[in-house]
Amino acid sequence: MASMTRRALREHLLKLLYLREFHDKDEFAEQFELYIQNFTNIEDSNELRERFDKIVSKLDEIDKLIENAAIGWKFNRIGKLELMVLRIALYEIRFDDTVPDKAAVNEAVELSKAYGSDDSSYGFVNGVLGRFIKDSENQA
Repeated sequence: MASMTRRALREHLLKLLYLREFHDKDEFAEQFELYIQNFTNIEDSNELRERFDKIVSKLDEIDKLIENAAIGWKFNRIGKLELMVLRIALYEIRFDDTVPDKAAVNEAVELSKAYGSDDSSYGFVNGVLGRFIKDSENQA
């Protein structure tokens, strides 16, 4: 059984998704392995790899969801850290039934406070996720 908390898992995912933005595919594979070796234990690495791969496999769909919910924002103008937080949260909201929507939003806000590019990051993240949830409820 893995000992990593969900919060720690999200923090590692945030860092790995961010790292992925700055490396080509081959180079990133090596960076990923180095990260795993240096910052996680072997029991947690499988869970982290699995979750990372699931998020990456849905990135196109997740990014479209972000674009639609980030009204008034051009996608390429969203800060990288905020974008990574949104990707994790929207993956959890849309594709992971084990995470309640409120928990995904609360955790995203906390990650934004800790890692966001400025003091308003968490408000932006909260607003985008709130819009997504509201729009999803209206479509249901």
